Amino acid sequence: MLRSLHQRLIAGGFILAAAVLAVLFSIAYRSNTRFVEWNSLTVHTRDVLRALDDFTSAMKSAQIAAVDYYTSGSETQVQVFTAAESRAHSALVHVRSLTPDNPTQQRNLDALVPLADKGFDLLREVIELRRQGKTGPDAMKPVNAEAKKISPPLAEALGAMTNEENRLLEIRSGAAAVAARRAVRLQLIGGIIATSLVLSVFVLFLRENSIRAGAESQLEEANTRLEQRVDERTAQLEDALAQVRKQSEEPFRLFVSNVKDYALLMLDPDGRVATWNAGAERIKGYRAEEIIGQHFSRFYTPEDIERGKPTRELEITAEQGRFEDEGWRVRKDGSRFWANVVMTALRDQTGQLRGFGKVTRDMTDRKAIEEKMAAQNTQLESTNRELEAFCYSVSHDLRAPLRGIDGFSQALLEDYAGQLDNKGKEYLQRVRAAVQRMGALIDDLLDLSRITRTEMRREAIDLSQIAQSIADELRGTQPDRTAEFVITPGLQVQADPRLIRVVLENLLRNSWKFTSKRENTRIEFGRTAANGHSAFFVKDNGAGFDPNYSSRLFGAFQRLHSASEFPGTGVGLATVQRVILRHGGKIWAESDVDRGATFFFEL
Repeated sequence: MLRSLHQRLIAGGFILAAAVLAVLFSIAYRSNTRFVEWNSLTVHTRDVLRALDDFTSAMKSAQIAAVDYYTSGSETQVQVFTAAESRAHSALVHVRSLTPDNPTQQRNLDALVPLADKGFDLLREVIELRRQGKTGPDAMKPVNAEAKKISPPLAEALGAMTNEENRLLEIRSGAAAVAARRAVRLQLIGGIIATSLVLSVFVLFLRENSIRAGAESQLEEANTRLEQRVDERTAQLEDALAQVRKQSEEPFRLFVSNVKDYALLMLDPDGRVATWNAGAERIKGYRAEEIIGQHFSRFYTPEDIERGKPTRELEITAEQGRFEDEGWRVRKDGSRFWANVVMTALRDQTGQLRGFGKVTRDMTDRKAIEEKMAAQNTQLESTNRELEAFCYSVSHDLRAPLRGIDGFSQALLEDYAGQLDNKGKEYLQRVRAAVQRMGALIDDLLDLSRITRTEMRREAIDLSQIAQSIADELRGTQPDRTAEFVITPGLQVQADPRLIRVVLENLLRNSWKFTSKRENTRIEFGRTAANGHSAFFVKDNGAGFDPNYSSRLFGAFQRLHSASEFPGTGVGLATVQRVILRHGGKIWAESDVDRGATFFFEL
């Protein structure tokens, strides 16, 4: 009876051990599966972060290339810009392909892409300014103004995407680590439980066969071997994890150590230098063995140290997570350089501060250029104001004598017509015509001066309605002329209504003038896509112009046709360009001789 009970206990023990093993295997399998899934998501998140880093790097390369081209005129920089732009677009396309299931990142990307496009458009404007020979300080003011507008939202959109991916990376890395630990724990626990059950059953079996002492000895030896095996496997796992960690960190370490344009270093929580790269040695003059372990305050000027600036920057970085500054720093030899510095607080998963990451860039040359440009801009602005005031004063004062010349000429023709022969009358008519042309020129100059001096007032306006009213006025001047105006309805824009009317009046009157020798005039106003953006246009089927001389179109007093062929002062298009530039836009034209012309403008 006792033997039967022992046998049932042994059989039940084996069944229980098998059941426990099956349950633990199932749980461990699910844990391993979750670990693989989380690890895959972690790798995916790192791919997104790398793509965002590629975009940031390409954007910076494009900016540097455009500025270098503007300052040096080297065509090589244009190729560098084009390649960087292509890399940036490819990186954004890659990010979109990696995040189709993340609505937050898709929205962030929808905000980032147009800002990046606008940024590259501004850089292309910088290149175009150089190609047009517009290298004066005023030429860059609209571009700089627009850049200041888009830089914060661009940085915010890019930061939002990076922060989202870092958040996901932290969640997924933590989940993968938890899953890995759980799987290892389950395997160890399962092995221990199953082994214990089997050994317990085995003890019962040995007890039944009266070899209890030998069974206990074997059990002890088995436990010893199991512990040794667990220790060996644990050591192997730790070695494997260390090797994987070393292999994953090695490329980054090589990258940091070989960067020479930036000083990349780590500080401990107290601000002492912990790492030092080649860029730091080049910029600051210290070798690694000279500076590691020293406090980073030795890079600051004595006056900044006296004010406690280094300590305050560490406190701000620790509190806010990030700190950025520009100011003077000191090299090993005592010379000063203007630096852009970014510091980031480094914390572990528990939130404990482990140190700071610090990136420094030497901006001395750029600061010197900016200061020189600012001084030149101030001088040019003062000169321009003086010239505009002089032009306005001279133009205004010339009106009175011109009215006198015109009035006396008309009086001679009316009161002394009988005493003048035909030649004398012709001379007086020529005098009056010249005076009227000069009067028109003075009016145009005064308009140009007022546009420069008048304060802008933006509001919502209907361009189509303004264009239609101008078209009706033009038809009224020559009611017998066969002319067709094609005006796209409902074109709305935010702009100064008075100044925009000046633009449309000049462009439409130009088209009306240069189509005067056509039997059937066709003038069109609408909106189209040009250079990747939305632009308004005025198109006609008139005389056109030689595209080789298009650069002269918007200069004051520049004409591509003789006054006898088409009257005018040559100031209208210069006025148009000035209005468009004041609205932060640009204007250009396309044409061929005798094939009409199309003027495009963006606001």
